[in-house]
Amino acid sequence: MTSEHRVLILFEGKTDKRLFERMVSESTFSSLLSEGRYQPTLLQTSIYELYDPLIKEEHQFDSLTTYLLHKGLISCPENTRPQDLFSLIYLVFDFDPRYHLYDPNIIRKLATYFSDETRKGLLYLNFPMVECLFDVKQTPDGLQVTKERPLSLCSSDSYKALVKKETPFRSPSGHPFTVLGKADFAKVGVASQKRYREIVGGTEEWSFSDLSGLLNQEIEAVDQEIVLPLSCLPFMALDYNAEETIKEWEDSIENLTEND
Repeated sequence: MTSEHRVLILFEGKTDKRLFERMVSESTFSSLLSEGRYQPTLLQTSIYELYDPLIKEEHQFDSLTTYLLHKGLISCPENTRPQDLFSLIYLVFDFDPRYHLYDPNIIRKLATYFSDETRKGLLYLNFPMVECLFDVKQTPDGLQVTKERPLSLCSSDSYKALVKKETPFRSPSGHPFTVLGKADFAKVGVASQKRYREIVGGTEEWSFSDLSGLLNQEIEAVDQEIVLPLSCLPFMALDYNAEETIKEWEDSIENLTEND
């Protein structure tokens, strides 16, 4: 029997995990996740590394959890099948189009394979990597997600250095933040929602993110030698509970304005 209400969150690296845990502690994800019934796990490698063991014709493993158990990243109680350990599985990884294994066909297959959180898992990608959460600009109307970046600057070190230099999120000493507080994340969430609609189209009302549609737009952008920065983390919160998340964002921004 599947472990009821247990959630696996598989992260690519430490930065993704740290940002997510801050979001949980700040109540961005309420109820199930904030009650601690989730298991954050680090894979410490790219999403592309999952293609061979799980999807390729001669794949070795019948589920993500079986693979993670083989790698020693999770444990499994006796008399429980690895694929029954979790009721929900989410994956948070980087699009990383400069990675040596990047292939548009492979990333589409991975997105198709990981398209249901109640079965094999649901993949949320950061474009181009998790630091895009900070890739925003301050405008008179609020935060605006950076429209595009040259593909040539989207290698890991170059992009991180660029975002650190330009992000408006800074401590009093001038150093860029590595996590966002509740109100700042709310502002990024609102800006990301707006940018998402610009990229894939859609109405003001949130239902569920069109992850495959967004991926296709990003792949087309790569073909044009650009990347459209966008973080998946706000969409995880919106997809999980849109009404509650939007209300929390609105309240956080309103409280911040009142205190200024």
